[in-house]
Amino acid sequence: MEENENKTTFNVNAEDVKKETEETVNQVKDTIKNVDLKNDSKEAKGFFFSFFKNPLGEIKKSASSVDNKFVKIAIIIFVVWIAILLISNILSMATTYLFGPLGNFAYFFQNLFHNMFLLVKTLVAPIITVLVLSGLVYGFKKVKNRSFLTIISTILIAKIPIVIANAFNLLVLVNSHFTKITSAFSGFCNVLSTVLLFFAVKNLLEEDKNDSYFWKFALIIGIFYIVKFVCSYLGIYL
Repeated sequence: MEENENKTTFNVNAEDVKKETEETVNQVKDTIKNVDLKNDSKEAKGFFFSFFKNPLGEIKKSASSVDNKFVKIAIIIFVVWIAILLISNILSMATTYLFGPLGNFAYFFQNLFHNMFLLVKTLVAPIITVLVLSGLVYGFKKVKNRSFLTIISTILIAKIPIVIANAFNLLVLVNSHFTKITSAFSGFCNVLSTVLLFFAVKNLLEEDKNDSYFWKFALIIGIFYIVKFVCSYLGIYL
């Protein structure tokens, strides 16, 4: 009996996925329509203050939320993440093809399509990362008592250190000597994000037993790294 309870299974129904996808899209649309900059800014400030004070507590609140109150926070995190990657790539492109030793407008437009393609792949990477991790959590969750949007929101909150690291990496564009510092800081943030992800997935799966959960988390991350390996052959680095 206990063996069956601890068995790890991936359970996804096509109809459930279709329903969750439609609900997620509609909820995001409604959230964007009901944006109140003044109140939402206050809520965002309050959240980030609480997050840096007690990150695991905020992760738990997000994972157990049934009213999607963290959706706006997740959207802010995602928009900032994409904006940082966009700025970083545009500045890097300009530095190389316009202001570099061989830079000029002819050189820039000559490589424009190639650079735009690389930019698209860079911006798609965070989307794939969040969707794959969220999909795996949803699939391994025994009781589907949390919306897919709640899972996505919690995963995005766990990625806050990664977003901070990407912002810090902009220093390299100012001076290449910052590379060693930004590289070390990125490694540090990756560790923090993995720890947050560990507890985020645990709360989302509602797992109480650490021994059985550890291997379930290892399986989820293992599958994610297989996807990451495949995507790297397409030039998409998750």
